[in-house]
Amino acid sequence: MTLTTNYISKSCNHKRISSYYLLSTLLFGLSGTILSVLMRLELDSSGNRMIQTENKNFYNLEITLHGLLMIFFLVMPGLFGGLGNTLLPIFIGVPEVAYPRVNNMSVLVIPLSYTIIY
Repeated sequence: MTLTTNYISKSCNHKRISSYYLLSTLLFGLSGTILSVLMRLELDSSGNRMIQTENKNFYNLEITLHGLLMIFFLVMPGLFGGLGNTLLPIFIGVPEVAYPRVNNMSVLVIPLSYTIIY
């Protein structure tokens, strides 16, 4: 009897892939929330700024990065990837999604794209 392990790269089960989507959504949502807290702290400090006056571009970069993280790494993977992989096969009554390996590859691309964008 051989022991087989299901790594993320070998799994084609839509329910497991949706849990990976939701886990990545949670982690990337936390990083977007940290950026939101930094923006609010910067706007709250009226006299003494957290960001130095020489580095004003960082605030604009922070706003843009927060927006990209929240849209493309929180909302879209959570709704389309996470809930879509869980609920859509149940609603239409099929045992598996079409092209499960492409679905799995999209889960593997998300951390790579997060690393590149950060």
